[in-house]
Amino acid sequence: MTLKICENVIKAIIFLSLLCLDKKYFLYPIDIHPFYKKKKPIISKDKSQNETLIKGRNFLDKCLNIPNNNTYKYIKKPRASVIMPLYNFEKTIEHSIRSIQYQNMTKVEIILVNDFSKDNTSKIIKEIQKNDKRKKIVNNHENKGTLYSRSLGVLFSKGKYIFNLDNDDMYFDYDVFDIMCKKLRRTDLDAVGFLTVNLYNYTANISRMKNIYSYQYKNELFLNKSRLSTWIIKFKGKFLVHNNMIWDKCIKSKIYKKAIYKMGIARITKKISWAEDTSIIFLIFKIAKSFLYVHKYGMAHFKGNTTATFTQPIESRIYGDIFFLDLIFDFTKNKDKNLVVGQAIYIYKRYNFNKFINDRNSIYLRFVLNKIIKCEYLNELNRRKITKIFSEFFTKK
Repeated sequence: MTLKICENVIKAIIFLSLLCLDKKYFLYPIDIHPFYKKKKPIISKDKSQNETLIKGRNFLDKCLNIPNNNTYKYIKKPRASVIMPLYNFEKTIEHSIRSIQYQNMTKVEIILVNDFSKDNTSKIIKEIQKNDKRKKIVNNHENKGTLYSRSLGVLFSKGKYIFNLDNDDMYFDYDVFDIMCKKLRRTDLDAVGFLTVNLYNYTANISRMKNIYSYQYKNELFLNKSRLSTWIIKFKGKFLVHNNMIWDKCIKSKIYKKAIYKMGIARITKKISWAEDTSIIFLIFKIAKSFLYVHKYGMAHFKGNTTATFTQPIESRIYGDIFFLDLIFDFTKNKDKNLVVGQAIYIYKRYNFNKFINDRNSIYLRFVLNKIIKCEYLNELNRRKITKIFSEFFTKK
């Protein structure tokens, strides 16, 4: 009996010691919420991963190859809203919209925000709207960027829950909306996340989809000291972790809208099309009180050089990352501002500033760095680190 008690005490000491070593091994989130160990993920009901892949592949094939001629009536009180910012992706928009139309849950509204596309995007969505009255089309009179377009769509929405879909991604099954909305409706959760299949082309067969994974189980990629966002620590699978993506989550509308108001009109009107989901998710999880990943593969996320994300010019990517650095610095408190240094270092290491930094980015980054260096809560070590790393940049004419 005594031996067993001693073993338990030793285990407890080891556990607490590991948690105390956060500065060495883990990057803790800002304002750690109590919900990070509230619930465990739901166990998958799928018999095998291969079965899941086949089911998802069949659904994608339907979205890619079978036109939807069904008619959908206007929904006065939609249960959920799907927000789609659109910009120059005429080849994939119809496939993405079909993956919404083929969902079992039809009580949804689809808000399409056309960000001043120069291709046939406008023509395509107007044609689709003829048979689907659930669609609302919002047109920007100039290109405003993804952050503005997505936020505008959310503010226009009437649904109780918000989904986001990029114009080159597709849902991976018929029941994604139904499962996520039921989970939010039957619990006190503010947001739920689902799992993602990464693909590199639209015709990938089952053998090429074996790299199916969840960000939930790849959290090691994010728990490093060079990047700061809204990560939650996972210890031996017992804690939940969420990532910085917006498209693999269903979020209560009131939480999402609070985050937009918190961000403010001055930030939202900046033309941000890179890391914009990282920024809004950061604020959403500062407001949310509860979150859960549901073990449901619900999204086919297409990666590669032709996707909406990677067609952004490198200058826009730099600007988006500086924007995120500015945001997290302003919305973190006191000594936690020292964690922001990791994001600044990440920006510097990621880009060749001598080649890609332009006047707009240069002015913005200098403004943010000066704000960080002058902060009274920044410790001297981090102050010296920032000054040293960006010394060449500051002296550059």
